[in-house]
Amino acid sequence: MLIDLMRHGETQMPGRLLGRTDPPLSEAGWRQMERQTAGRSWDVVVASPRRRTEAGAARVAAKRGRTLRIDADWAELDFGAWDGRLPADVRADPEAAEAFAAFYGSPDAAAPPGGETWSALVARVARALDRVLAEPAASTALVVTHAGPMRATLALTCAIPFANLWAFSIKPGTRITLRAGRDNTAGLWGEIVEVVQP
Repeated sequence: MLIDLMRHGETQMPGRLLGRTDPPLSEAGWRQMERQTAGRSWDVVVASPRRRTEAGAARVAAKRGRTLRIDADWAELDFGAWDGRLPADVRADPEAAEAFAAFYGSPDAAAPPGGETWSALVARVARALDRVLAEPAASTALVVTHAGPMRATLALTCAIPFANLWAFSIKPGTRITLRAGRDNTAGLWGEIVEVVQP
């Protein structure tokens, strides 16, 4: 199956850690969605339940006569007490800075205060990916999601180690096309076909 993973466009709160915090798309974000989906079609359109993903995906699905499927497992990582803050502001607090560095350094490090670990994110993205791959008679899918779930999908399908995931720039509006599937012997597999920055 060909899966287009697309990060929602720029929001009205750019540069912040947006997990549960859910600002709407900016005008630039809507233009990014339009450019990245123009001239393309999919059998299945799926989105995270956040309005910054759902709104754009709903427009894409409606234009193509598809029903939008909302899947909570594609939601962004919950950043807990850091949610909605600028990374620089979190790092300005020495105690938080140490926890922040540990969190980004290891998938099994402690979660942000009141938040979610990377491992928990990967586990739910694995479930969501299985549902996409199990879609009957579908050969193409668009998943409008967030940078965290996109990195988790790359780790799961392409066996990219956690530390190497930060080599991918996934700005708002980025689209990554994967060819992915599940083999009875080898399990989940994938290859990156295309990366299109906004």
